[in-house]
Amino acid sequence: MEATIRKENDNQVTLILDGRLDTSVTPQTEKEVEPLFDFKNCEIIIDCSRLEYISSSGLRLLMAVNQRCRANSCSLYIKGLKENVLDVFTTTGFIHLFQFK
Repeated sequence: MEATIRKENDNQVTLILDGRLDTSVTPQTEKEVEPLFDFKNCEIIIDCSRLEYISSSGLRLLMAVNQRCRANSCSLYIKGLKENVLDVFTTTGFIHLFQFK
Protein backbone atom coordinates (compact mmCIF):
# COMPACT_ATOMS: atom_id res chain seq x y z
CA MET A 1 0.00 0.00 0.00
CA GLU A 2 1.29 3.41 -0.90
CA ALA A 3 -0.30 6.71 0.11
CA THR A 4 0.95 9.81 -1.70
CA ILE A 5 -0.10 13.35 -0.85
CA ARG A 6 0.16 15.89 -3.63
CA LYS A 7 -0.66 19.57 -3.26
CA GLU A 8 -2.32 20.61 -6.51
CA ASN A 9 -2.65 24.33 -5.70
CA ASP A 10 -3.49 26.56 -2.74
CA ASN A 11 -7.00 25.17 -2.49
CA GLN A 12 -6.66 21.51 -3.46
CA VAL A 13 -4.77 18.51 -2.12
CA THR A 14 -4.91 14.97 -3.51
CA LEU A 15 -4.27 11.77 -1.59
CA ILE A 16 -3.50 8.90 -3.95
CA LEU A 17 -4.07 5.41 -2.56
CA ASP A 18 -2.29 2.63 -4.42
CA GLY A 19 -2.64 -1.05 -3.52
CA ARG A 20 -4.63 -2.83 -0.82
CA LEU A 21 -5.88 -0.95 2.23
CA ASP A 22 -6.36 -3.68 4.80
CA THR A 23 -5.56 -4.46 8.42
CA SER A 24 -1.91 -5.22 7.72
CA VAL A 25 -1.16 -1.74 6.31
CA THR A 26 -3.68 0.51 8.04
CA PRO A 27 -1.35 1.57 10.92
CA GLN A 28 1.40 2.63 8.50
CA THR A 29 -1.11 4.34 6.19
CA GLU A 30 -2.47 6.30 9.16
CA LYS A 31 1.01 7.78 9.64
CA GLU A 32 1.38 8.51 5.94
CA VAL A 33 -1.88 10.51 5.78
CA GLU A 34 -1.21 12.62 8.89
CA PRO A 35 0.17 15.56 6.83
CA LEU A 36 -3.36 15.99 5.43
CA PHE A 37 -4.41 17.33 8.80
CA ASP A 38 -2.13 20.35 8.39
CA PHE A 39 -4.32 21.71 5.58
CA LYS A 40 -7.17 24.07 6.37
CA ASN A 41 -10.01 25.49 4.29
CA CYS A 42 -9.29 23.47 1.17
CA GLU A 43 -10.60 20.66 -0.98
CA ILE A 44 -9.11 17.24 -0.36
CA ILE A 45 -9.58 14.55 -2.98
CA ILE A 46 -8.86 10.92 -2.23
CA ASP A 47 -7.97 9.30 -5.54
CA CYS A 48 -8.85 5.61 -5.30
CA SER A 49 -8.30 4.74 -8.96
CA ARG A 50 -5.29 2.57 -7.94
CA LEU A 51 -6.93 1.11 -4.83
CA GLU A 52 -7.38 -2.63 -5.41
CA TYR A 53 -9.09 -3.59 -2.13
CA ILE A 54 -10.39 -2.00 1.07
CA SER A 55 -11.23 -3.75 4.34
CA SER A 56 -13.26 -2.53 7.30
CA SER A 57 -10.11 -1.13 8.89
CA GLY A 58 -9.45 0.83 5.70
CA LEU A 59 -12.99 2.20 5.78
CA ARG A 60 -12.49 3.26 9.41
CA LEU A 61 -9.29 5.05 8.40
CA LEU A 62 -11.09 6.96 5.64
CA MET A 63 -13.85 7.87 8.08
CA ALA A 64 -11.30 9.25 10.54
CA VAL A 65 -9.61 11.22 7.74
CA ASN A 66 -13.00 12.61 6.74
CA GLN A 67 -13.79 13.72 10.28
CA ARG A 68 -10.40 15.36 10.84
CA CYS A 69 -10.52 17.16 7.50
CA ARG A 70 -14.01 18.50 8.16
CA ALA A 71 -12.80 19.76 11.54
CA ASN A 72 -10.22 21.77 9.57
CA SER A 73 -12.97 23.21 7.33
CA CYS A 74 -11.88 21.10 4.38
CA SER A 75 -14.21 19.44 1.89
CA LEU A 76 -13.33 15.83 1.24
CA TYR A 77 -14.21 13.94 -1.94
CA ILE A 78 -13.48 10.42 -3.12
CA LYS A 79 -12.94 9.67 -6.79
CA GLY A 80 -12.01 6.74 -8.98
CA LEU A 81 -13.52 3.83 -7.05
CA LYS A 82 -13.18 0.53 -8.87
CA GLU A 83 -16.28 -1.64 -8.98
CA ASN A 84 -15.14 -4.07 -6.26
CA VAL A 85 -14.21 -1.21 -3.90
CA LEU A 86 -17.46 0.62 -4.69
CA ASP A 87 -19.32 -2.58 -3.76
CA VAL A 88 -17.69 -2.50 -0.30
CA PHE A 89 -18.74 1.14 0.18
CA THR A 90 -22.28 0.32 -0.95
CA THR A 91 -22.67 -2.88 1.08
CA THR A 92 -21.45 -1.25 4.29
CA GLY A 93 -23.49 1.93 3.81
CA PHE A 94 -20.34 4.06 3.67
CA ILE A 95 -21.49 5.29 0.27
CA HIS A 96 -23.79 7.66 2.19
CA LEU A 97 -21.04 9.03 4.43
CA PHE A 98 -18.78 10.50 1.73
CA GLN A 99 -18.99 12.87 -1.20
CA PHE A 100 -17.82 11.57 -4.57
CA LYS A 101 -16.41 13.21 -7.68
